[in-house]
Amino acid sequence: MKVGLISDVHGNIHALRAVEKRLNELNVEEVWCLGDTVGYGAFPNQCVEWVRSNCSVVLLGNHELALLGFVDLFLLNDYARRAIEWTKGVIKEEHLEFLKNLGVQSFTECCQLVHDTPESPGSMEYILTKEDAYRALLSQKRDICFFGHTHIPAAYRLLSSTVDKLSIYSLSFDAGRYLVNPGSVGQPRDNDPRASFGIFDTELMRFSLYRVEYDVKAAAREILRAGLPDYLAARLILGV
Repeated sequence: MKVGLISDVHGNIHALRAVEKRLNELNVEEVWCLGDTVGYGAFPNQCVEWVRSNCSVVLLGNHELALLGFVDLFLLNDYARRAIEWTKGVIKEEHLEFLKNLGVQSFTECCQLVHDTPESPGSMEYILTKEDAYRALLSQKRDICFFGHTHIPAAYRLLSSTVDKLSIYSLSFDAGRYLVNPGSVGQPRDNDPRASFGIFDTELMRFSLYRVEYDVKAAAREILRAGLPDYLAARLILGV
């Protein structure tokens, strides 16, 4: 089975629709969403509606936790806080009810899915270094863990006592434990503005990373039109 892995859509319906088109071209059978569907972008309702309709697994990210009141807004950076305050004013009640029934992690036979880290799902901690990855790999409950939160594609393997950072673009799951981030659909931060997502082939036990161009300028204009901070529009153009 081919599974699409998306994360950190962040209210960017322009990017999400471009990813949807590519997922269809790749004959994906399921989509798993690793959280942060809302926040930053101007289309939280449309993005939540999309994941409700198209994803077999949807997790809460820290932005949903803040939206629902499970995380103090002042634990977020100023741009994130202002975006969540704006989102509270426009999000539909039916979407809030949907989000309230989600969790911060999910399990399949071979995989653990989290937004931030398997060491403490829902903690908002980042996996940015090999040292962070080592702790996470030791604590994860499956040999493969998919995560988001950093907005940066990455892959790590724990084999014996050594952690290696691997090429993310084409990865075979052999011996060892793996920690894989498919990057961000709606707000990439690796200096590449293209939407990022992954495909997990559960039969071949392979992961592939994909990048898709979308109308970044249109998404940025809608952020400005909504009255959200200018920086949130500018960073889409730069991919930071």
